[in-house]
Amino acid sequence: MKLGTHNSATGNGLIWWQKPLGFLIHPFSTCQSRTIRQQLEDGVKVFNLQVAYVNGKWRFTHGLAIYNGDLMETIRLMRLYSTEEEPIYFQLYLDTMLGSKSVEKFLEFLNDKQFTDLCDKRLVLLSSWIEGTDIYPNKKKNLSMEEHYWTMTWAKFFAYRFIDKLPLPMYHANRFNSTYKVSCNKDYLMLDYYQLG
Repeated sequence: MKLGTHNSATGNGLIWWQKPLGFLIHPFSTCQSRTIRQQLEDGVKVFNLQVAYVNGKWRFTHGLAIYNGDLMETIRLMRLYSTEEEPIYFQLYLDTMLGSKSVEKFLEFLNDKQFTDLCDKRLVLLSSWIEGTDIYPNKKKNLSMEEHYWTMTWAKFFAYRFIDKLPLPMYHANRFNSTYKVSCNKDYLMLDYYQLG
């Protein structure tokens, strides 16, 4: 079983002007503690990248949180770590909380030659999605993968304990990741805080 990470770029750290609010933002939005490069070095093979077009630049986001990193540099980095025998897979989602006005720019990016030239058998775009819609500019490709993170659980609706209903990725990873790792019968497993549990 190989690992994938949900909200992969949140390990890059908040951009400088959000850092003073980190104590409010971090527990609810950050889903990884390691950078994309560190994850690649750890052998992570599937990445979930959420982006928004903020101040003329593609930024990694999760809700209201904005994270360090350049999208094209990250895609090139993932390609450096990929081979045809050991491809890297990724999902690219437009975070509409901050990027609702950048749908056209997102579609332009997906068709930009600099981007499309990087996507092949080594670096595979599994899907692109405009969050909150049924618009998938790049249709989902099949991959033998389980995905487990807070937003995928019924706990947020039906949990007995109040804390299980809160969007606290680190808490849920600490509580459930070891179970997910043992029970996974697919080739890939996507998690929040993959090194925990």
